[in-house]
Amino acid sequence: MGLQTADNFGIALPADWRPGDDVIVSPAGNCNVAKDRMEGKDGEMECKDWFFCTKKLPLEKVMKALKK
Repeated sequence: MGLQTADNFGIALPADWRPGDDVIVSPAGNCNVAKDRMEGKDGEMECKDWFFCTKKLPLEKVMKALKK
């Protein structure tokens, strides 16, 4: 299920990930995007540093995408 989720949403998953847990977002492609993420302008991401951000991926959204 984890590989399908990562493929469907274009994200990475932490060790011991379970559907509904936070996922890892790819690093920003440029400095402006990294700056916006760090300032919280995206709204749905929590960034620990410019290269490491996570976001919520609700269980319902995962299950709906995998049932297609």
